[in-house]
Amino acid sequence: MTASRRWPVIATVIAIPAAVIVIVGIVFVVMFFVSVQDKDGDDVALNRVEHVARALADDLRGAHDLTDAETVAAEMFHSRSAIVEPLTWTGAFGTDDGITIQTRISASVEASSSGAMFAPYTSAGSAERCYRYTVVVFREAAYDEIPCQGLPQPPAPPASTSPALPGDATARIDGILMTTDPADLAEALRQEFPGDRFRVEAIETPAGEQVVAVGVTPGTDCVLRVRRTDGEVVSPPYDRIWLEPGELGCSTRLYTAPPQ
Repeated sequence: MTASRRWPVIATVIAIPAAVIVIVGIVFVVMFFVSVQDKDGDDVALNRVEHVARALADDLRGAHDLTDAETVAAEMFHSRSAIVEPLTWTGAFGTDDGITIQTRISASVEASSSGAMFAPYTSAGSAERCYRYTVVVFREAAYDEIPCQGLPQPPAPPASTSPALPGDATARIDGILMTTDPADLAEALRQEFPGDRFRVEAIETPAGEQVVAVGVTPGTDCVLRVRRTDGEVVSPPYDRIWLEPGELGCSTRLYTAPPQ
């Protein structure tokens, strides 16, 4: 190859890395200036509100034991990132209209800066938006932004009506475990927790352990206790996903034959 032909090749070989370096440099400069740009606090707060609004809809689609609108509003409409205030709630599952919940979501941001050279500064700001959530069919939730003006202020926060075990359920179950013969254990528990809303199971394992499970229907509240052969009463670990509707539920098998 003659010298006149080698020069274009050499020039091309040199130009390609140089072009790459220039492009990388431009990208770096752009990213640098973007990263050090000051942020408007109102925009930051609004992004937080919109994120929480989407997260609430996702949670509604994934909920397994929804009942009436007030219970849903009480148990699910909250966030650590913003203030969530249910304003109205109507309906129940199993009806043609499903549930409808209107809520106000607000967030505030304090002025902040790390103080480092070229560090971005975020101004103080706030944002407030209102949304209407509707869930007609299980796993199908929709939400739309609505004007906050004119929405009523509820006289009191929503209250959950989900069934739950008494606060002293564990202590009562332990007392029965410690004082009742194995053959009478199930009946003693049913007398202590009567009615269809309670699910009660009691068995004795081949090793001589007494295992009891007391839960609520519907719901995921559950107390699982085991009295070992030395008399010690313990709560064995288990994955709470098996308490969800359609799964095993509150059962002694959570200990004796846990799902895989």
